[in-house]
Amino acid sequence: MTKLEEILVLVRSINADEFQEQYTNGNSLEDVHKELLSLAEKIESKKKRTDAIIGHISNSCAGDFFNYLPISDAQDELDVFCMGFNTYIEELKAVMVSKKLLETSNKKLVEEKERSEQLAMARDEFLSSMSHEIRTPLNGILGFTDLLLKNLSLDAESKKQLDYIKISGDILLVIINDILDLAKIESGQIALYEKPFDLSNLTQLIYDTFSSKTQAKEIDFKILIDKKVPAILNGDSIRVSQILFNLISNSVKFTPKKGKIRLKIKFDKEEAGFYHIKVTVKDSGIGIPQDKIDTIFDPFTQVSNDTARKYGGTGLGLTIIKKIINIMNGEIHVKSKLGIGTKFTVNLLFAKENSKSVPLKSISNKEKSAISINRGGKIKVLLVEDNRINQILAQKVLSKFNFDCVTVDNGSLAVEAVIREDFDIILMDIMMPIMNGYEATAIIRNLEDKTKKNIPIVALTAVVTGSIIEACSSEGIDRYLSKPFESEELYNVIIELVHKEGII
Repeated sequence: MTKLEEILVLVRSINADEFQEQYTNGNSLEDVHKELLSLAEKIESKKKRTDAIIGHISNSCAGDFFNYLPISDAQDELDVFCMGFNTYIEELKAVMVSKKLLETSNKKLVEEKERSEQLAMARDEFLSSMSHEIRTPLNGILGFTDLLLKNLSLDAESKKQLDYIKISGDILLVIINDILDLAKIESGQIALYEKPFDLSNLTQLIYDTFSSKTQAKEIDFKILIDKKVPAILNGDSIRVSQILFNLISNSVKFTPKKGKIRLKIKFDKEEAGFYHIKVTVKDSGIGIPQDKIDTIFDPFTQVSNDTARKYGGTGLGLTIIKKIINIMNGEIHVKSKLGIGTKFTVNLLFAKENSKSVPLKSISNKEKSAISINRGGKIKVLLVEDNRINQILAQKVLSKFNFDCVTVDNGSLAVEAVIREDFDIILMDIMMPIMNGYEATAIIRNLEDKTKKNIPIVALTAVVTGSIIEACSSEGIDRYLSKPFESEELYNVIIELVHKEGII
């Protein structure tokens, strides 16, 4: 092979490796020249494309990410590289778009979170205000009713009428509490106050409450109590009243004229320190369609769209009592036939004994004897309350306990009174003009006098939102009692805190 042929073979082999083609078939010098020219052109083209790719990548690194590399017709390894680079850019674009969407979503979530927090604060402020405005007058109604019921000179009819006011007010208070703090009852965070109660008296009050309505509709309403059911049960009588009141109210509402309602209370069984009591409320009312039975315990749900218009109600009653029954470790079931009637069955547990309960007559004994303290006088209470009716009520209750009471209208006057006089305990309202209870407590807790700064403070307030107890604790308030308050509970709290301070 001549040198010329060897050169031609070498050039053609380079072309074949790089470009998979050759341009001539002969072995002449002219063929070598053509092959070399073609090779030089292709090498120069590849060099320019390589420089362009390097420049493009440099721009990408400088921040111009999303420009694609050009693809030539050569379909060589540079084009393979460019296609791979462009695929990477596509993926990077998708990631960047996703990141932007994520950032936008996160921003919206932050905004929604802030909005939700603002709404929650507004809701709490509204509920706090509504609670205070509604419960404050109710405190006066129930408080003075309690005082009148303790009047031994009352005749039987007057006492019965006051009992009606009391049970109606208690149920109203429970309903207000549940509506004002629906989230609390939804989470099951409601307190049960167990103490002995007379079941016969309670059911008689329920019967008397509805007697005028049942008589007006000529409804045959009877209450039947099994003789095996204990006369006195330990439990939350207000919640039991609420359950019975709601079920009977529904029966009266949906039972037509000359219908029938039966409230039956039976002794089911006794085990593990509990009485199992079965309560049934059966009526001959309009009934519930089968496709609606599973939803009647859902909030704001009624049998049909015109139920509220025809019969009234909010659709919350059954929802609330089912929650209460669950919290009491009980059960509620319903059977109904359209046009025939409805039967609710409630299974409740009542403890045989309740060591925490206050005996029914204990408070009257406490009222008759003065409480002695170390300095030889009575317990001295500072009452901080801006509502005149509630002032009079608290003064009368404290007077029956033989406590001395000084009353002021706001937190500023409370601070002045604490500095000026000695007190054993402070009953502090929260929402007051000039200076509220939190501000007054903060000032008292920062006084130099060690005895005065550590005086027990009880928040006696109509505010019942979920954050109130935490707020009271953070401000240095020792205990929280809601209005309307129970006389026995107020007495026990005062004695406990004063005794804890070593005054008694």
